[in-house]
Order: sequence, then C-alpha cells, then structure tokens
Amino acid sequence: MTVHYTRVGEGPPLLLLHATLSSSRQLRTLASRLARQRTVVSVDRRGSGESANEGPAGPIDVAVHVADLLEVMDAEAIARPAVVGHSYGGCVALELAARRPNHVGPLFVYEPPYAPVASPAVRAGMDAVGRRTLEARDRGDLAEAALVFMEGVSGPAVVEALSPGARARIGRAGQGAVADATLSGMEPEGLGRISSPVRIATGGASHPLYREIAEGLQARIPAADQVSLPGLDHMAPVLQPDRVALAVEEFLQP
Repeated sequence: MTVHYTRVGEGPPLLLLHATLSSSRQLRTLASRLARQRTVVSVDRRGSGESANEGPAGPIDVAVHVADLLEVMDAEAIARPAVVGHSYGGCVALELAARRPNHVGPLFVYEPPYAPVASPAVRAGMDAVGRRTLEARDRGDLAEAALVFMEGVSGPAVVEALSPGARARIGRAGQGAVADATLSGMEPEGLGRISSPVRIATGGASHPLYREIAEGLQARIPAADQVSLPGLDHMAPVLQPDRVALAVEEFLQP
C-alpha cells in the first residue's frame, strides 16, 4: 500500500480526506463521530501525515491522489463509499467522483478551494499563493513553505498568532503544502459526470470565496446542493467536529 490510512467503526463505508497542512490525525475526532454509524477510512494523502515521504518533493497531480484512493478502496474491499473531504481533500473527492462516477456514493465536501470554477481574481490569488509556496521550497526551506502557504490562505495575523508549538507543527507539514499548493491537474469539464448526490458545505464565518466556489461547483454538478453552517469557519472539521459530523449525518441519512 502506497499511502497510510486508518479504519474505525462498522457499517456502510466512508472515505475521509483531510485538508492541506493537515492529516488524518487532525480529523480523528470527526472520524470517531462518523464511525458511530459507518466504517470510516481516513487517508493520509501523499505528501501529508504518515504519507509525507511518498511521491516527489513537489506538486502532486490530483490524478495521483485519485489512484491512491482507488488502491485503498481495493485493499479494503470498499464499494461505492460515501466521501467526506475538507478543503483540498474536498477537491480530491470531487475529482474521484468525476473520474470514477461508478465507484463512489454521495459526497460531502467542506469548502473545497476548487480554483477553476472561481472568478479570475480568486484564481489569481490562489496562483500567487502556490507560486510563493514553491519559491520558499526552492530556497530549501519546507518549514517556510508551509508558513507561506498558511499566510496566503489565512492571512499574516493568523501566522503571527501561532504559538511556538503550533508554528513547529505547521512547519513540519511543508511537504504537504508543496504537494497541494498548485492545485495541479483538476479538470472542471469533468464535473458534469458526477452522478452521486453532492453537498457543498461552507461556514458562515469563512471567507466569501468559498461561497463563490460552492456556487460555481453547484452550477456544474448535476445533483449538487449547498448548505451554509452558521458561525463556522474553514477549520471547522478540525475544531468543531461535532457540528460538521451532524451536517454529514443529516446529508447521508436514508
């Protein structure tokens, strides 16, 4: 097996995919909540967590992540799992469903930064974050790359407020920032092939760009809808897992 993953719970299968600068470990509480009704398989994507050393020390095409998930599904004998993805994990979930529509069930994606459906201004901003992240990598400093990425996504005040321990933890996720920073290989023209129900969730306290992207995705995915979760921000799957789990369970209930 190329990538690391964990399995918890019993019942219908669910794949859980983490954000950039994160790993399955940070979604452990969310996984345990969802595992009350399902078998949850939490994957560390290439470049992140226990899979940090898998793949090249550079951007990873989303097709590679899709292939890894299919390998995990084969290894675990999982058929048509539900898929829950946070941030870039949501982008990967959408690409999996678009490229292999018969292999997955319903998708719940929380604030995927799916740049190709955003406005030119938003796309330019995301491109700039990716470029600065790779420039830091090219200077030989993966820890700086991680902090540059975080600053580009969350703003300098968030980085300045990090405790020394949090700064060190983020710095260790530099390979994941580099892997995801350029949003490589996404194919928006394939979104129309998604046949499963899709719920695109945004937080009421998040940056408006995520709502803009959600609207762009809904316009392209036949069975997609949106939900806004009041008071939540981009890190809600990590910091407020109970509320996110409830929203997922409401979506997935028969």
